[in-house]
Amino acid sequence: MAYFPVSKNRWLNMAGYKKSVLLTGEADLLVAEALIQLLVIEPHTSVAAHYHQSTLEVFHITSGAGNMVIDGELFHLTKGDTLTCNPKAIHSAENPYAEPFEYIVFKTHWSEGDCIWV
Repeated sequence: MAYFPVSKNRWLNMAGYKKSVLLTGEADLLVAEALIQLLVIEPHTSVAAHYHQSTLEVFHITSGAGNMVIDGELFHLTKGDTLTCNPKAIHSAENPYAEPFEYIVFKTHWSEGDCIWV
């Protein structure tokens, strides 16, 4: 058992979004090559197109709404929606709305440096 209070979140400001790593690999999840993040796209911003060499991502929307494009297919997402993104699939996200777009990202087969921006 482990407890991670929200007050311990460390936010990293990225290009178009911010993220907080919640849990990683063996130490937290008892499995290697795994990562769980909380991600926020602020109103009227976006995350540029990118892909991952080997990482599978699962996005679970916790609040707000936004759009994701995966391999050219547009998905409009709202609170409670879940979407997967396979390795090598080019994807991007945007928040065209006035409220933050927040979601949890579960990553499997993750490794440092796996993200390729296009």
